[in-house]
Amino acid sequence: MANERKTGVEGVHIVTSRKAGKPVRHYIYAWRGGPRIRTVEGGPKPTITKADIIAIGAALEAAKPVPKDTVAGLATSYRASPEWKALEASTRDTWGRALDKIEAKWGEVPLRLWCNPRMVTQIVKWRDSMAETPRAADIAIAQLTRLLEFARLRGQVTVNIASGIPTLYRNAQRAEIIWTDEDFATWNSHDKVVQSLRDVAALAAQTGLRRADLIGLTWSEIGDVAITRIARKKSRGKRRRVVMPILPTLQLLLDDLKTRPRKSGVETVLVTSHGTPWSGNGLSGSFGKAVRETDLHHVDSDGEKRWKHLHDIRGTYATKLMTAPGLNLTDKEIGNLMGWSPEQVAEIRAHYVDDAAIVVALGRRLLGA
Repeated sequence: MANERKTGVEGVHIVTSRKAGKPVRHYIYAWRGGPRIRTVEGGPKPTITKADIIAIGAALEAAKPVPKDTVAGLATSYRASPEWKALEASTRDTWGRALDKIEAKWGEVPLRLWCNPRMVTQIVKWRDSMAETPRAADIAIAQLTRLLEFARLRGQVTVNIASGIPTLYRNAQRAEIIWTDEDFATWNSHDKVVQSLRDVAALAAQTGLRRADLIGLTWSEIGDVAITRIARKKSRGKRRRVVMPILPTLQLLLDDLKTRPRKSGVETVLVTSHGTPWSGNGLSGSFGKAVRETDLHHVDSDGEKRWKHLHDIRGTYATKLMTAPGLNLTDKEIGNLMGWSPEQVAEIRAHYVDDAAIVVALGRRLLGA
């Protein structure tokens, strides 16, 4: 049975719970129907402390209605929209952090100011202030663009002034970055790389799957001649069906992965060192740390050092498809298989397959001369 008691502090609400065989509990709420700020076990009715008052003030501030005609109000509407709810949890996590940055910077700014072209300068200054983390800066700008487009489609702004702002992170140049045989040799021999991370890189190289599909792949999706899976990432609003041929090298790897210790009931092909499924953030954190400890990097044409990513192994898989005996796949066919454009495939082919073939041909000519 629960008994309510007055506290002597206006608005604060305390509920005392007495259950047979259990100690008395006092639940302190900021107000009737409001958030719980503290639980006290045993003893008489608790006294409201200075910390309680601070917590109540914070709760009252958080409960204030957000003006709908501000960026904060727009962000609240966006988070409640069908578009937001349709996103994958991992995407909401990444975009949510960007939204938090937007609200912290622009939350109180009225939406009417976003129709002024002069705000573009302010957005660029904000982008430049995050230049030390260019990828995060670009995600923040991209999310601001999505947010303003959400507002434009609902008549809250007349123009999306964040659209078209150049990115800082040179992602387009990553097409030339893949994992080489030397990279894999370093990765697989380094004492800082545990077996579960070696397994991730090996399966990525043999399937070309993205992170979400790698860690979500189950044994039931592996057939006699192919892996069939509905990709986690959407293309044009739909998830595409991924069919990966099981080449002999992949079959050997799968046979090996079956021997990994795993917790009862775990159906994923890849598991952590504890025999449990990977989480997206857990894998990204562990993989990125191991890459830095093994010093796996690419030096681009202007001498800049760029760490290699798990995603770069997809390019490695593309080269395997290009050079596998008997396959003779076109760039379009490989692109359809991997969800890439033929141009992306052609760039990798030119850099790692055609150039290598030219070098080999020249060597043979020189030896034959």
